Amino acid sequence: MNFEKEQIWRRLADQSGNYYCESAEPEREEFRKWLKELLYKEEVMIEFTKADGTDRVMKCTLNTELGAKYKTEVLVENEVAVQAKPKKVTTDTCQVWDIEAAAWRSFRWDRLKRIDFKLG
Repeated sequence: MNFEKEQIWRRLADQSGNYYCESAEPEREEFRKWLKELLYKEEVMIEFTKADGTDRVMKCTLNTELGAKYKTEVLVENEVAVQAKPKKVTTDTCQVWDIEAAAWRSFRWDRLKRIDFKLG
């Protein structure tokens, strides 16, 4: 069953969803801000449901010291070109640097299942 159908069945069965889905917009905004601040400081392991309905665990960050690349130089026809940071995304998604894939990836806030990080 795909994610959207699961969410419909969950609501019809009166089952609670994740924190983000059940929160009002002010709490959602506060949660997004908190997680982004954490991502700028350190590496975070997140689990989320992908668009195809499968679950994915990703080690990610927004910290340049941990690998996030906002600008990179690429060689194009013997000339150096600057590739800009990733495109702007909506408040429905969060774009992060996937440490293991060394590439930008994104996830939907409402599909986030788990967040793991080290304290201190």
